[in-house]
Amino acid sequence: MNQMSVDLYQSATDPEKFLALPAGTDPDELMGPMTFDRDYAQIRRYREAFRFDPSQAYAGVNAAKIAADILTVKWATYRREPSSS
Repeated sequence: MNQMSVDLYQSATDPEKFLALPAGTDPDELMGPMTFDRDYAQIRRYREAFRFDPSQAYAGVNAAKIAADILTVKWATYRREPSSS
């Protein structure tokens, strides 16, 4: 799978929850994430135009699932899980 340019947002009420959107997407135009989880009603930009590679390993997240969600529903919510040592 090719790299994607995504904007990442962090929940203001639960700092372990994140929202990934295609770069340039206005989160105020989305209803889905907030409908499923109220923690996404208040978000703040975490990273802009992040070069996301679904084939890479990112600590605590399922990159392939995030990419699949973005490609199918245009957004992905995820929780950064602590790495097990």
